[in-house]
Amino acid sequence: MVIDSIIIKNFRIYKGEHKISFPRSVNKNVFIISGDNGFGKTTILVSLIWCLYGKLMSDVDDKFKKEIAESFGYKNFAKSNLNKSIQNRHNQFKITDEEKLKIIKNGYLDFDPTHQEFRDLNEYSVTIIFSNVFLPSIPCEYVTIKRTYDAFIELETVQILVDGKENELTKEVGPEIFINDFILSREIAKFFFFDSEKIVSLAEMKTTQDKRKLSIAYSEVLGVKKYEDLKNNLENIRIKFRRKSADLEDRDKLNKLFKECDDLEKLIDHSKSKQINNDIEILNKRQISEQYQEKLIREGNSISVAELLDLKALRDGLKSKDITIKNKLRELLDLAPFAIAGSKFVNAHNQMVLEQEYNQNNINSTIFNDRLRKIQTELFQQFDDNSLPNEESTILKRIVNNVFKSNFLKSVIPQTQVKILLDLSASEENEFKSIIDNIRFSYNQSFTQLIKDDKNNKILLTKIIRKISQAESNENDLLIKEIRSAKTKIDKIIIELEKDNRKISEEIGSFQRELTIKSKMKAELSKRVSVDESDRCKDEIAERLILELDEFLLRLKSEKKASLEINIKHELNKLMHKTDFINSVHVDIKGDIIDVRLFDKDQLEIKKESLSKGEQQLYATAILKALVDESEIKFPIFIDSPLQKFDRKHSNKIITEFYPNVSEQVIVFPLLEKELSEKEYQTLLPNVCSSYIIRNYSNCSYLQEVAPDLLFIKIQ
Repeated sequence: MVIDSIIIKNFRIYKGEHKISFPRSVNKNVFIISGDNGFGKTTILVSLIWCLYGKLMSDVDDKFKKEIAESFGYKNFAKSNLNKSIQNRHNQFKITDEEKLKIIKNGYLDFDPTHQEFRDLNEYSVTIIFSNVFLPSIPCEYVTIKRTYDAFIELETVQILVDGKENELTKEVGPEIFINDFILSREIAKFFFFDSEKIVSLAEMKTTQDKRKLSIAYSEVLGVKKYEDLKNNLENIRIKFRRKSADLEDRDKLNKLFKECDDLEKLIDHSKSKQINNDIEILNKRQISEQYQEKLIREGNSISVAELLDLKALRDGLKSKDITIKNKLRELLDLAPFAIAGSKFVNAHNQMVLEQEYNQNNINSTIFNDRLRKIQTELFQQFDDNSLPNEESTILKRIVNNVFKSNFLKSVIPQTQVKILLDLSASEENEFKSIIDNIRFSYNQSFTQLIKDDKNNKILLTKIIRKISQAESNENDLLIKEIRSAKTKIDKIIIELEKDNRKISEEIGSFQRELTIKSKMKAELSKRVSVDESDRCKDEIAERLILELDEFLLRLKSEKKASLEINIKHELNKLMHKTDFINSVHVDIKGDIIDVRLFDKDQLEIKKESLSKGEQQLYATAILKALVDESEIKFPIFIDSPLQKFDRKHSNKIITEFYPNVSEQVIVFPLLEKELSEKEYQTLLPNVCSSYIIRNYSNCSYLQEVAPDLLFIKIQ
C-alpha cells in the first residue's frame, strides 16, 4: 500500500488547499518535506493521523491524548484545528443570528450561496488517496479517505471512496472499522508515524503498565492479537451458553459474578475519568501558578519571561547532569581502594598469575602421572596373571618401573618457590582481571574528567540558581506578597489534587485486583456449569477450537519470538558502528507482557537506560524496522525530526541502511542543516524521489515542490 497524494485544506497553519504528491520511481523511495521550525512539518503528520482516526487518534499516542485533554475535550480540540485566519474571517462574516440558529438546527440544507461561503469558512479537511490497497473480494485500484470537520455546527464527517465511488463494504462496517481493519490499525500506527526524538521512549519502558501497552502494539504488528481476540470471543460464547443453562443455582451465581465484574469495570472507568478531570485541573492550576511566578519575577527583577524559561530549562538540565555525574563517580569510587593500593594490587595480580600457572601445571602433571601409574599397575598385574617365573617377573617389573619413573612429570614451578596465598576461583580471577584492566587503561582518565565535569557543572548550577533567586527578591514589596500568597494557595490546590490522584490510583489498583479474582471465579464456575442440550454441540466445537488456538498461539509466539530476536540483533548490529556491541537479543513473552532484553559478548545484560540517547534512538529504530519486517504490513513510514542525537557514523548508517529498505515510501520531515546536513543529504540523494519546502507568508504556510538536487540551493 502506498500514498498517491495528500490534500490538506484549512488545517491549522495551512490556509486554503494544499496538495502533496508522491510519484513512484524505481529505486527512489524517499520523499523530503522540509521547513523551518513552526512552519508545519509536524502539523502534516497530525493531519494524517486525524484524517485516519478522528477522535480515536488518542489511541495512537499519549501525546494526542494529552493534547485533547489540554483542550478540554475532543470538540474543542477539533475546533482549534481550523486555520486561525479563516476563523478571523468567519467572525467578520455578515450573517444574522436567525440564520445561524437555522444552520445549527438544519445544517446547510437550503444551499444558499451566502451560506456556502459561510460554510467554507467553518470547514477544514484532510484527504489521503491510497493505491495498491488489498480489499477482500473487491477489485480496487485506489481508495480515497476524506475527513471533514465543520467547527460551527461541530459536525465531523468521513467519506471513503473505492475507485472514486461509495462501496457497500465501507457502509456496512463503518469508516472507523474499515480504516482500522483494511488500512492501518491505530494500535500500530505509532510504528509508521514516529518522531525520532520521542521514539527513545521505547528504550525507557520501565513500568508494567507501559510494557503492557507496548506489548498490545507488538501483538498487533506480529499478527498475534487477532488470534487472541478470536480465542477470547470463543470463550465468551461458551460462558454465554452456560448463562442460559438449566442449572439454576450455578447460573444465578454466574450471573451475579457477571454483574459484579460489570460493576467493577464501571467503577474503574469512573475512577479513570476522575483522574483525567484531575489531570486537566492540575494542568490549569499549574498554568495559573506559572503566571503568578512570572509576575513575581517581573516585579522583582527585570528578567524577561523567555529568559526565565531558558534559566529554568538550563537549571533542570544541570541538575540532571549533576545526578548523572554523581552516579558515575559513585561507580568509580568503588574501585578507588584498588587504585590507591597501587603496587600492592599489582603484586596481588602477579601472585594470582603465578598461582594460576602453578595450579594449571600441577593439574596437568597430576593427571599425566596418575595415568602412567594406572598403566604401570596394569602391566604388573598382567605379569602376575601370566604366571611368569619369579626371576623374569622381577626383571620385567624393574625395567618397567625404571622406564615409568623416568617419564613421570615434575612440577615446572617447584612448590618451594610458590606459596599459595590467594587461592581464587575462576570467576574471582576473571573479576580481578577486569578490575586491574580498568584501573590500568581507563580509570585515571575517566576519574579526572568526571571531577572536572563535576566542578564545572557545580559552578554553573550555582550561578543559575543565584540568578533565579535574585529574580525573586524584594520580599517586602506588598504587591509581591499578595502575588506570592495567591500562588501558594494555587500550589496547595495542586498538591491536594495530586494527592487525590494517588488515592484514585490505589483504588483503581484495588478494583483491578478484585476484578481479576472475580474473573477467575467466573471462568472456573463457567467450566462447572452444565450446558443445555441445544447448545452442547456448539460448546464442544468452541472448546475444540480454543484448544487448537492455544496450540497454534504457542507455536506462533515461539516462531515470532525467534524470528524477532534474529531480526532485532541484525538491525542493531547493522546500524551501530560498535562492532558486535549486541551479541544476543532475548524477546521474553510472559503472559500479556513482551519485553526485549539485550546482552553483550559476555552474556551480561545491557540496560537500555544505560545507553546514550543516540544509542537508545538506534535501538528504537532497529525495533521499528524489525517489527515492520515481521509484520509484512505494507504502509508508508513517516519520520519527524530525523537523525536527531546521531553522530556522523550513525547518521550515515541510517541514511544508507534504514531509509532505503524500511518501506516502499519513506517520508522524512527534516530541519535542514540541523537534522540533515548537506553532506548527509548528498548521500541520501540517489534514493530521493521528490522534495518539498514549506514556506510561510503572513503566518500561513504553503508547500513548494523543488527538484531534489536543488533542495539546499532553494532553501537558502
